Amino acid sequence: MKHRLNILLLILTFISCKNTSEKKAEEILKKKPKQVVLISKYAPESYKHYIKQDSIGQQSNEKTGPYSPIESPTFAYYDSQNNISIWKPKVNEIDTLTIPYYRDYLEISTRNTYSSIPNTYLIKNGDTIIIEYENKLPIAKITNRQVNDIELNYNNYRLKELFDNKYPSHHKIFLGFLLSKEKSMEETTIDFYQQAVKDGERETEFLDSLQKEKLISEDNYFYRKEILTGLLEKHKNLKTIKEWREKNKSFSNKENIEIIYSLDLSKTDSLMNFSYFRDYLNNISKYNLSFIQENNMNSGAFYIDSRVRFDSILNDKRFNQTSKNFLLPIVYNGIAQNFRVKDKEEYFNKLIKNTTNQRKIKEIQEKYNLDFSKSDKLILTTIKNDTITFSDIINNNKGKWLYIDFWASWCKPCRETMPKSVILKKELEKENIEFIYLSLNDKKENWKLAMESDGISKSQNYFIENGNVSKVIEDLGIKTIPHFLIYNPNGELINGFANRPGEGAKEQLKKLITEK
Repeated sequence: MKHRLNILLLILTFISCKNTSEKKAEEILKKKPKQVVLISKYAPESYKHYIKQDSIGQQSNEKTGPYSPIESPTFAYYDSQNNISIWKPKVNEIDTLTIPYYRDYLEISTRNTYSSIPNTYLIKNGDTIIIEYENKLPIAKITNRQVNDIELNYNNYRLKELFDNKYPSHHKIFLGFLLSKEKSMEETTIDFYQQAVKDGERETEFLDSLQKEKLISEDNYFYRKEILTGLLEKHKNLKTIKEWREKNKSFSNKENIEIIYSLDLSKTDSLMNFSYFRDYLNNISKYNLSFIQENNMNSGAFYIDSRVRFDSILNDKRFNQTSKNFLLPIVYNGIAQNFRVKDKEEYFNKLIKNTTNQRKIKEIQEKYNLDFSKSDKLILTTIKNDTITFSDIINNNKGKWLYIDFWASWCKPCRETMPKSVILKKELEKENIEFIYLSLNDKKENWKLAMESDGISKSQNYFIENGNVSKVIEDLGIKTIPHFLIYNPNGELINGFANRPGEGAKEQLKKLITEK
């Protein structure tokens, strides 16, 4: 009886939270909406930005070295349904988006190649904005009222006035290992961090002068200062900088912005449409958790325990339902990427119970293909979209040796190995061996194109449909790709961590076949 009462209490609590959230939404929606109109004029195509081209508009004839693949522009905003929406305007055309809106201000943001913060535009409800592109960077103009260009396009202005249109120190923190060959990555990161602190002081003075001269409004002045402060806080949370600051308290105590950074969480509902506030929520909800270090053969990763973080957010009374709707889906991404199937299922159920944003739940479910009813199987599809399981593949190929390659079109080491795999298959064509390729965590269209491009289309190729929720992947010990398995003609796994083509696979396979 007590158990039933507890369940009833849980259901009533959830319904109450949901009803409160829905009432707030209804109150907002009762207001007559205005609208914001965005007009993009001839957005640039995707391109490669070479790191050596660190000056806006600079062109280099020598296109070599590290580069960032820059997609055609996308614009993000926090809509009236409390979701982050993305608009990707048509390339080389005039494109228009009309956004029904209820709040006073709308923040539009887009990635800036040269900076560690996006270009953001603080727009009043009712505005019409024309976005043009100079040196492939957006320049905004408001057509219905007079706005100082420095205020509207502040991000571009700060790059020019403070950093001579080159990489700011804030961005060099993330690129340091590519910009310096004389020092270690850690040393370079710390050097740029110390410079970033000084540049933060310079920019604070710069903003003060703009406000004093009335070149930016009071609202925009405070808005830009919050973004700057949030950026400096973001630096402090980087693993290398965080560890260095703990060892160098004297430097930390000298920082002018060492005052504990805090925002008023009682105003969450009104502040949530600003990215600096969402970043703040994201940072404080990490609870200074220690990093988990994972080593997987030639690769590794650092991440915090998102399960602990998820539960901590649920129990944190500072966070209202709006905060949880924003934070919990973000944290679940960490669980989906780094933890076992049983954790993914447990916390997805918690997400459903504690999140009223149904759109976000659906997005996550589709993103990770969260169908836990078939977790005990590895579901595959063929190029003709026929369904089959991994165990079926093993059974159907009994009587042959199997060399199975787990790969993906986006995986650079996987793709680099493919030519060697083609050669290996030809060298062993007289042996009783079958080469099988399984695409993991991929997109079907990209998989099909890569399969043809890499010359493996005549082999057995399968697309893994439920890699994120399959216990088979866990049981096989597959944490990174490429990953290779060898099965004997009896359908038994002989080697779960086989050598790569060109790196001992031929010798390994010939030895097994000969011994048999």
